[in-house]
Amino acid sequence: MEIARDRFLDDGDELHMTLSLRSRTTAMHSLLTALSVRQRETISDILAKALDEVSAVVREAQECK
Repeated sequence: MEIARDRFLDDGDELHMTLSLRSRTTAMHSLLTALSVRQRETISDILAKALDEVSAVVREAQECK
């Protein structure tokens, strides 16, 4: 089970990143699979907000090049 959000930092496909929550055990896979649609959407929203913050740091580093 994986819940992921993708982001392109450019207009092409060169600067593409993914932030994901992935089950690593059978027990966690079962837990994530059992989440309601609303709970999965909430996790997706949280990942999107975190990806906004990560993107800002990466863009800042890119500008310093």
